[in-house]
Amino acid sequence: MIRLRVALCILLAGMPALAVAKGSPPVELLFASEDDWYPYSGVRDGQAAGLTVDIMRAIYQQPGVVVRFQPLSYSRCMEVARTARYAGCFTTSRNDFYEPYYRYPQLPLLEGQISIYSRSNRPERDLDMKALEGQEVGVVLSYGYGKEFDANTAIRKEYSTREVNAFRKLKAGRIPYVVAWEGTVNHMLRQNPDLHGWVKPVGKLAPGPVYVSFSRAHPDVERLVSRFDTGMAQLRKSGRLRQLESRWLSGY
Repeated sequence: MIRLRVALCILLAGMPALAVAKGSPPVELLFASEDDWYPYSGVRDGQAAGLTVDIMRAIYQQPGVVVRFQPLSYSRCMEVARTARYAGCFTTSRNDFYEPYYRYPQLPLLEGQISIYSRSNRPERDLDMKALEGQEVGVVLSYGYGKEFDANTAIRKEYSTREVNAFRKLKAGRIPYVVAWEGTVNHMLRQNPDLHGWVKPVGKLAPGPVYVSFSRAHPDVERLVSRFDTGMAQLRKSGRLRQLESRWLSGY
C-alpha cells in the first residue's frame, strides 16, 4: 500500500513517466462516468465510452497506472463520488448546491454548444434565453444547461428522464421548445429516424461547461485535481483535445 501511495503521488505531481518497481502492482484510479450522454459519455459494448472518457484517460493514464471507468446513471454517479473508493464522477454540472460536497478543478472537462430546438414548421430563428421566458421548455432531469438557464425561474421547464423523450414531446406538439447539447442531439437523431425532419435548431444559449466532480473523501483528491488542471492545459496547448473532439463529434 505504501508503494502504491508513493507511486500515485509521483504521477499526480505531473512527472512525465511513472517508474514502478518490478513486481509491484499497478496504481489504479477508479472514476464513475455518466452512462447516458453519448457521444460525450455513454456505454458501448458494456464499457464506458465517449469523448470525455478519452479525455480522462489521456490525462491520467501513464505506464504503471490503470484508469478504470464505471458507467452509472447520473444520480448514482454523483452518489458514489462522495466515497473514498471513487476518485470522482463525470460528466457533471457545477452549481452552488454541489460545491460543499465535491472538489472541483479550475478547468472544465468540456465546453459545448447548447441549442434551442423547435418543430421544423415554426418560423422562429435566432432565439436566446430571454425568448424562452414564459414558455414551456423541455429539458432532461438532473442535466445542467449553464447557471443562468438553470436559475431562470421565468422559464417553465418540462422535465423528461431522457433526451429523446423531450424531443418526442416536441414532435407531438406538447411543448414548443427543447434545450439540448448539439452533440447529443445529432447522435440522437441518427438513432431515432422517426424524428428526422420534425425538429430544427432555432437559437443558442451560451456554451455550457461540464466538470469532473472529485470526491472530497478520496485521500489524494488535491493531487488528482492538480493533475487534471495540468493535464487539461497540456491537451489544449498540444492540439490533442481538438483531435479528440473531432474524432467523436465530427459526422454526427
